[in-house]
Amino acid sequence: MTDANPAWYQTWFDTSYYHTLYQDRDVHEAQFFLQNLISRLPIHKTDDILDVACGRGRHSLYLAKEGFNVIGLDLSPNSIAFAKRKAANQGLNATFNVHDMRTVAPKQASVLLNLFTSIGYFEDRQDNDKTIMAFYESLLPNGIAVIDFMHVSLVKKHLVADEVVTKDGITFTINRTCAAGWITKNISFTENGTTYAFQERVAALELNDFKQMLEQVGFTVEHTFGNYSLDPFSPETAERLILVARK
Repeated sequence: MTDANPAWYQTWFDTSYYHTLYQDRDVHEAQFFLQNLISRLPIHKTDDILDVACGRGRHSLYLAKEGFNVIGLDLSPNSIAFAKRKAANQGLNATFNVHDMRTVAPKQASVLLNLFTSIGYFEDRQDNDKTIMAFYESLLPNGIAVIDFMHVSLVKKHLVADEVVTKDGITFTINRTCAAGWITKNISFTENGTTYAFQERVAALELNDFKQMLEQVGFTVEHTFGNYSLDPFSPETAERLILVARK
């Protein structure tokens, strides 16, 4: 049954245009971050890893190449199909399933990753609480969750209100705003005579918001990092907000 009024993340993330616009995301940066996590936490080859909101599997596929047991979960059927094909083509032992992050994962794991600002999409803020509870219940006892989120203060400081970019012959017009607790990006473009409009809308969650959500379900926040080198989080200098919480 199709949702008559799908949320923005149900439509935009499932289009090929999303991946066209963001095709230049830094794969090496993502791998650098994962390498640091593996060594710092540490994460062991015997640990099952859940990659929640995995998209096309950028992080999952790298971890699988490194010999980890990975289950990638995402709401987008097209992204999951892409990740499955790529894993099969590369002979990788990785599992990918369509999954709503507000529900418990199909298998408990020792490590749960939620990377690259992949939470805070929901219109009802209680859905964020449901998501954190699902993370908790998806972990084995003593398991760890890693949440990598934008640093809202930095985003506000460097917000580019209007931008036009061209990717693969498609010209995207982008408008960004920060208001009423949301970071919003409106994206429009025309292809083959048809005009499209999509939106990204993410709650402007900060460190105290995450601590409250995590601790109220039973997590203990063990680390807060401010960049992919895993330097300590500083409100003045942090590039990212990265939390490590233990069940």
